[in-house]
Amino acid sequence: MNRNFLCPFCKSENIKLRSSLDFKGNDYDILVPDMKEKERKWIDCLNCDVTFSFPRLSKKQLEYMYENYRSESFRGETPDQYFDRITGYKAEDSENYHKVEWINSLLGKNFSPNKILDIGCGGGVLLHTFKNFFKDASLFGVEPTSSFADLSKRRTGADIVHGYFNKESFNKHRFNLITCCQVLEHVDDLKTFVFDIKNVLQSKGYLYIEVPDLSDFNSLSISHSRFSEPSHLWYFNFQFLTKNLFDEDFSLIASTVLKTVRGRNNLMILLQKN
Repeated sequence: MNRNFLCPFCKSENIKLRSSLDFKGNDYDILVPDMKEKERKWIDCLNCDVTFSFPRLSKKQLEYMYENYRSESFRGETPDQYFDRITGYKAEDSENYHKVEWINSLLGKNFSPNKILDIGCGGGVLLHTFKNFFKDASLFGVEPTSSFADLSKRRTGADIVHGYFNKESFNKHRFNLITCCQVLEHVDDLKTFVFDIKNVLQSKGYLYIEVPDLSDFNSLSISHSRFSEPSHLWYFNFQFLTKNLFDEDFSLIASTVLKTVRGRNNLMILLQKN
């Protein structure tokens, strides 16, 4: 590859092409109408062990996409129909139930959080599940899509901030548990994002991270939407997250890779702040 092309995380030139795909005919053209590049590359950094995409959308393009991605015209359902559909699944079919049950089983019956923050809370379906498990907890969320920020607030009663998470989002609060599900792969500046999480997570508080797992490349077709979504900037593995991103400031509680009902592989990691 071009020796002037650097890993966005560690700035290393030691990189290798993993795969490439064509955007031609992809529905995401509707969400990013000014996207000129029609080929998406996935590139491995051999130095820090992260996989990243190229080209990467601009901030303006990302904001446009997030605001329209969950629209009724694109999704074919209203926000409330989405909420009712997802929260209406039986426990055995609910991805949200399984992840909250996993966290609860690891932390034990004595774990009773006062404040839970869900970063990138979408329509509040995970917060809804937490509400059923931890009835006395105060719930908070951050969501960049205005219609879903409103949905989450209306349907869960949580304190929701419309926007992008940073250390100022809830600077007067410290949380017992922070969840970050399917969000890290959208974040350009990973180091600042993690620093801001540490600022609002209380000492000995818990952080749940869920991201697409790199094993998707072995089990899904390269034409799968998981690889073509323009807002996905990264693919992670356990080694990168625990050794390079969440290292000396966190202790590992547990990790697993869960194959979802849709056949996707999600890497789930539970950490405790030191």
